Amino acid sequence: MKATMTDLHRRTAKVMGPVIHGRKTVEISEHGKVVAKIVPEKVCDPEKRYQAMRAFAAEIPIIIAPRK
Repeated sequence: MKATMTDLHRRTAKVMGPVIHGRKTVEISEHGKVVAKIVPEKVCDPEKRYQAMRAFAAEIPIIIAPRK
């Protein structure tokens, strides 16, 4: 998607929508020249996230207090 600085100023939600929801890059131009790119944040693979959480949880000692 391409947008001008004026578009970004006037319609921020419309310009940012594709980045946030569509995972697309937006090029911002001023006077016909691209001056910036807005790119979506990288999303971690769910399987990698699960494995990382398992590894982290394995390092935490579990102490079960006796019942009174």
